[in-house]
Amino acid sequence: MGDIQAHLIKKADAPSDRRQDIIHPSEMAAHDWCPRATYYRIRDVRDGKPYAGEQFAVGTLSIFEEGHDIHRKWQGWLREMGVLEGRWDCLDCGRRGVDFGTDPLSCTKCDSVTGLTYGEVPLDAEKELLICGHADGKVGRRLIEIKSIGKGTVRMDEPELLKKHTHATVNGKNLVDLDGLWADLQRPLKPHVKQANVYLKIAQLMGIDVDEMVFLYEFKPNQQTKSFTIKISPRVIEPLLAKAESVADALHGGPVPPRAFDKSDKKPCSSCSWATECWKGSDADDSTQPQRGRRRRGEAAGAEGRASAGKPVRPRGTRRRATADPEGRNRPGRRRADAPVRRDVSVGELPQREALPSSGSRKVRRKRAGDPPSSGSPR
Repeated sequence: MGDIQAHLIKKADAPSDRRQDIIHPSEMAAHDWCPRATYYRIRDVRDGKPYAGEQFAVGTLSIFEEGHDIHRKWQGWLREMGVLEGRWDCLDCGRRGVDFGTDPLSCTKCDSVTGLTYGEVPLDAEKELLICGHADGKVGRRLIEIKSIGKGTVRMDEPELLKKHTHATVNGKNLVDLDGLWADLQRPLKPHVKQANVYLKIAQLMGIDVDEMVFLYEFKPNQQTKSFTIKISPRVIEPLLAKAESVADALHGGPVPPRAFDKSDKKPCSSCSWATECWKGSDADDSTQPQRGRRRRGEAAGAEGRASAGKPVRPRGTRRRATADPEGRNRPGRRRADAPVRRDVSVGELPQREALPSSGSRKVRRKRAGDPPSSGSPR
């Protein structure tokens, strides 16, 4: 075990080939995404500064490898069915696929059969949105994303659901009803909804003919499966694109994105590589940077991308964006009937007005016995 752990640690310390000069859909989907930290990372990488990346424990690396195996399993089945589409690479001659389609059965350069491997579905909107990623597969007009779900996944993304199925035992310890937890998972996890929307948006810009994403969930404790279909939603994607645009603007001389959190001594800020720089001043200080050469989404390459997808390009000034809530609940707009009561109005209190007779029908009320004397003549 010691030798294996040493090997995993060495493997984890090796330089990663994952790009760090763009925005990843997976980080955009995370509940603790901080666009400011993304800006700092891309800025430093572009300036040639070393970036070590996130370090993981041996146990976490084992969890990741289990997830990779689940991906390969499902992709292998779809490939055997002849429906899996994407990029195909060759390990024998080093050819990186340029064609996009189903399994060609052999390398188009060296005719190798055993060296042919699946390169998934690259999604590139670097010019338009500064975002790049890849989906796990494509079948027909659907993108495919494969997720291995465990107790830790639910703890991060649906903590209330985990709490509901956690029970105290006689010795004071907690026991999680895993079967009940899995049976009660009836909708896709929130980060996966965001991730699907980002993927679908990039696919639109690239002209890939898809209109929905299917998430295949496999529950690691019992290998049971579920699937959820997600379509693109303006309520979800617009706030995410606004945050991504704030990163691109800052890289072109605009203001640094605002802090996503307000506690410098709490995670994720306490463990952030740029915490010192981020918290040395106020957000107001950061927002006064000269806004020269700002990158505008919808202009230059971005405009051509959306035009090819059949989407009209709106002027920047007419756009309504949400910044406070990644789910889009705090979008600007007219107040609804259930809008909050102002501080100076008590709940249930209605302003009192004196009733006036309608025009053209004024009548003097006859004085009845017992009425107090009037202070003036009736009109």
